[in-house]
Amino acid sequence: MKNKRIFFGILMGFLLMVGMTFAAPTESQAAAKSSTAGLTSSKPIKYNKKKKEITILTTVNGTYFTQPTRHVIVNVDGSNGNKSLLKTNATPKEFYNDLKKVGAKAGNNLTKDSKAGKKVKGTKLSVYFVINGKRVKAEKAVQVNKKNVKNLDFRFGGNMKTNNKMKTGCVLCFDSCPVGIASGAKYGFQYGEHFTGKSSVMPKDGTKMAVVVKVK
Repeated sequence: MKNKRIFFGILMGFLLMVGMTFAAPTESQAAAKSSTAGLTSSKPIKYNKKKKEITILTTVNGTYFTQPTRHVIVNVDGSNGNKSLLKTNATPKEFYNDLKKVGAKAGNNLTKDSKAGKKVKGTKLSVYFVINGKRVKAEKAVQVNKKNVKNLDFRFGGNMKTNNKMKTGCVLCFDSCPVGIASGAKYGFQYGEHFTGKSSVMPKDGTKMAVVVKVK
């Protein structure tokens, strides 16, 4: 009888430990969930009209920690799908429509024939990478020509017609772009591929990471 009580006591203790293991998420699991903002591959984008912000689920492309690019976020099915620091299942059209929903106005001032150096216009945007559950300004996570940059001055460029025609998948670009839905006004059109992610700040290659785009 005594042996039975000991056996059942051990069994109950084991089952309790197993239950706690499955019921309680680890810190790393909680951080991962926070860093993806509850988004999934099938639901990669959402907007919050009250906060005037859009959240996009992306995947880090570590190639561009060392190799320069001009693309921040590109849809995986676009012709530039493997040329960006971050890849996403969200489409340029979804991003464009959501920016409109939160009150942003498109600049639509650039074309493929614009002069080199011309800068994108449109509503100003702040861009944050969600790393380990915390928002980090995009400027803190990237470099330009291996130097830090304070403000990339992101804008809602618009460019939906050109984007549809070109099928590049461009969502967000570092320098002023006539194709990307949003891009940085600090550097003019045709500035080129001079941007890299900081491996010391960015999550590892292949990591899922949310990006928050907020209307200023």
